[in-house]
Parts: sequence; structure tokens; C-alpha cells
Amino acid sequence: MAGVAQPNTLREVNRLVDGGLLRERRAGNTRLVAANTDSPYYEPLVQILGRAYGPAVQVPRALADIRDIERVVIIDSWARRYQGEAGPPPNDVDVIVVGSPSSRELRRANALLEDQLGVPVQLTVVTPEDWDLQPTAFLQTVRSSPYLTVLDNTGDQE
Repeated sequence: MAGVAQPNTLREVNRLVDGGLLRERRAGNTRLVAANTDSPYYEPLVQILGRAYGPAVQVPRALADIRDIERVVIIDSWARRYQGEAGPPPNDVDVIVVGSPSSRELRRANALLEDQLGVPVQLTVVTPEDWDLQPTAFLQTVRSSPYLTVLDNTGDQE
């Protein structure tokens, strides 16, 4: 999947196990490896990788060329973790798209993001007026909670 030769992968996995970043167990002839969440390096590495390759990078890339998007914000657990709030890794990414983009283009972008990030991605479209006026309890909660603006085509400094 990673496009790396198996011997190279095995060598790197062995190094990560020896360094305590991965843990391993055997199930018959199968070797199973997973992140060592007890490692003191786990949280910092999750933060670095999340910032370098995660939703804050991938979401704006996937949506940047879609017309009629004014702003894109990541909300809920992913935004809270990104901003330093402790808690388990998010199981999904919730995104608010402000504007009136093509639903077909959004579906394509959504599928791409889910493939790239390996988790469900929920895109919710709201009008610019609703974003500004917050007429629903949902938008009031979103605007009063931590969120991360990842694309802003308005020129505003939020």
C-alpha cells in the first residue's frame, strides 16, 4: 500500500518496535503491530503527523478548487485535539462548508478525503448568512466551541 519494498518496510517496523514507538504481538505465524500508545512519544508524534498530513492540510487541498465556497472550518473532536485539548484520537472529521458549492463536487471531494484520511468525513454546508447569524442551536454550538478555519476565501480575519 505504501509503495515500499517489503524488506525495507520490515526493517523500519523492526526499528520502530525496538524504539518503543510500535508494539507487536503474534497470532500464529502472523506478526501484528500497532502504535504504542503508552510511549512518551505517542502524543507528540500524533500531533506532528496530524499537522503535517492530517485534515488541516488535506481538507483545504480537496476543497480549494470548488467554486462558491467562502470558508471551510473543521469542528468537534478533531478541532479540539488540534488545539491541544486532551482526549482520544478522533474517529471522524466534521467539516462545515460555508457557501453554495456544487453538491456533486462536494461528494467527490468527500470520497477523496475519506480515502486519504482513512476515517469518515462529514461535510455540512451552511449559507454565509446562517454562518454569520447563527440562527440554529447547532451553529451557535459550533461557533462557541473550538473550531479550525482551514480555508477562507472571504478576506476576513476571524
